[in-house]
Amino acid sequence: MIGTTRQTPKNIILIGFMGVGKSTIANGLSKSLGFDVLDTDKMIEDRQSRSINEIFANEGEQTFREMESVILNDLVGGTDHSVISTGGGIVIREENIKVLRSMGVVFWLDAGVDSILDRVTGNRDRPLLRTEDPRETIQNLLSEREPLYENCADERIQTDDLSVDEISYGIAETARVWFSTQS
Repeated sequence: MIGTTRQTPKNIILIGFMGVGKSTIANGLSKSLGFDVLDTDKMIEDRQSRSINEIFANEGEQTFREMESVILNDLVGGTDHSVISTGGGIVIREENIKVLRSMGVVFWLDAGVDSILDRVTGNRDRPLLRTEDPRETIQNLLSEREPLYENCADERIQTDDLSVDEISYGIAETARVWFSTQS
């Protein structure tokens, strides 16, 4: 799907694996573009009045994925000029991919296993990485999700060797091109 042209609202959607910088980049883009930031994980936590870790521990991943889809669908039609930062597994559900693509230009922030591991090591807010071998878990999840990210994305950005400012600038300029073709 990368590079496909279509008519979309003027939102920037950030997808990608945990630890690739979606939330950080969203905040940078918000400042440079004057867009609102919507973080689907934060929205779930606010709506549920509890952390994602608590949801995973008490109700499991499936319930969390259902909550994620509800939040995403609540954004449809009422969101414009926003940067939407999504959870790393939002693409697991095919219906979410369709919704994301309908809401704006989708940027896949990608990083290698080593970069991800470095960024998430010591972070206790990653319930899927509470395993004996986090590296293997990351590798397995990435291999499952990469085709889904690719199917959803309009643009792919490798974040390993770029600064937050470089990534934000690249996304902002690319989004401007996308949005100008929709006018």
